[in-house]
Amino acid sequence: MTSHDSPTSSTEAFAPTASLALVAAAVCAGFLVAILTALASGTRVHHIAPWQVNLIQLSFYAGIGTVLIPALPRVAGRSLRQLGLAPPQFRQILWGLWGAPAMLVLSSIAGVLVTLRYGEHEQAALRMLPAFNTTGLFLTFAFIAAVAAPFFEELFFRGLIFNALSERLSFWPAAALSGLAFAFAHADVWALLPLWVVGLSLAYIYSRSQSLWSSMIAHGLFNTISLVAFVWKDHLHP
Repeated sequence: MTSHDSPTSSTEAFAPTASLALVAAAVCAGFLVAILTALASGTRVHHIAPWQVNLIQLSFYAGIGTVLIPALPRVAGRSLRQLGLAPPQFRQILWGLWGAPAMLVLSSIAGVLVTLRYGEHEQAALRMLPAFNTTGLFLTFAFIAAVAAPFFEELFFRGLIFNALSERLSFWPAAALSGLAFAFAHADVWALLPLWVVGLSLAYIYSRSQSLWSSMIAHGLFNTISLVAFVWKDHLHP
C-alpha cells in the first residue's frame, strides 16, 4: 500500500523523519504507560503476578494507541479509513479468514527448521500460560492475544512501518524489513524465524486486501488457534 493507492496522499506522506519520530514516540509512550502502571500496581521486578502481566501488557498497547491513532493520519497523509480501517468488505474478511491457517502452515514449517537445527524451544509467551490459572486471568490473556495485540500491532507494524517502507521500497523488501521488526519486537530469539514468516504473511495479506481488518483478523485467528492448540496439548500431556 504505497502513496499512489490514495488520491489524497502527498509527497510528504510517510516522510522518513516523521515516520521514525512516530515509531519512537509510540514505543516510548507504550513503555512509559506500562512503567507507570507497573509502579501503580506495586509490581516488583523479580516477582510479577499474572494479573500484573496482563495489566501491564494492556497498558503498553494503550500507550502506543494514544500516540499512534491521532498521529498516524498526519504522518501518512491520509485518513485511517484510507490506511485500511474502513468497514471491511466480504472479500477482505475472507483474506483474514484464510490467512490464519496459511500462516500456521508457513510458520510451522519455519519452526520445524529451527527445531531441526537448534532443538526444541517453547515460545516465551506460551511458557507463561500455566500461570494464568483462573478463568479471569485466562480470559484476559486470551483477549490480549486475540484482540488487543492484533489491533495495535497491525496498526503499528503494517499501518505505520510497512507503509512507510513501501513509500520507498518495493513490496518484498518492505515486507521483509517490517516483518523483521515485528519478529524482533517479540524478543524471542528461538521464534525469530517463524515470527518473521508471520510478519511477511501479514504484510502480504494487508497489501493484497488493502485492509488492516484483514491482517487483524488473520493475526487474531492465528494467535487464537495457537493458544487453543497449546492448551489442548497441555491438557493431553499434563
